[in-house]
Amino acid sequence: MAKPVVEKRYTLSERIYLVEILKGMVLTWRHFIFNFRASFRPGPHTVPTCWQYPEDRREISPIFRGEHMLLLDEQGRELCVGCGMCAKACPAQCITVKMAKVPEGEEGRYAGKTCSQSFNIDLLRCIFCGFCEETCPKGAIVLGQGYELARYTPEECQLGKERLISNFRDAKAKGTLKPPRKPVPVAGEAAKEAEEKGSKAKGTRTGPATARKAAPPKA
Repeated sequence: MAKPVVEKRYTLSERIYLVEILKGMVLTWRHFIFNFRASFRPGPHTVPTCWQYPEDRREISPIFRGEHMLLLDEQGRELCVGCGMCAKACPAQCITVKMAKVPEGEEGRYAGKTCSQSFNIDLLRCIFCGFCEETCPKGAIVLGQGYELARYTPEECQLGKERLISNFRDAKAKGTLKPPRKPVPVAGEAAKEAEEKGSKAKGTRTGPATARKAAPPKA
């Protein structure tokens, strides 16, 4: 059953609007005084200012998720094996990966036995959630600190494999690469390691006692 519509009756002060205007001015001055005091505090992100972009650029957080990149190992080999786990985990379905075997004679270019024949990311559909980065078993895809994503045509918003590798090389040259992620232990493996440690500790405690029990009595 629909609720009846009740007409709101405004008071005299609300109809004059003078009190509401004064409330808005008090709120504006409150923010102004707060920002004015904050401008004298030391430390980042406390000074309200206008960045003269693109000459001045603010510092980006190391955990910022920007434009994607495909990583290379220390030997310059591609880490991506084309498994497609990132495409399966992507909620926006903006990643397309095709797996292929490493061509003969080009084993030095790839870190695995398989590689990605093609790798494409549609920036127009990406929501920058970071699921692809978290799901990748090889740590091959990373969302970097590139935030200048404006393009003139939709075709330029399609990031191919060469563009993704180029993003990694540019970030490495600028020194803006993210620190490597710490491996998260699997629950089953962690429980198994704890059980092994407990059994070892238990064996060291009960070892001498069992040895004494098993020793033959003296004649």
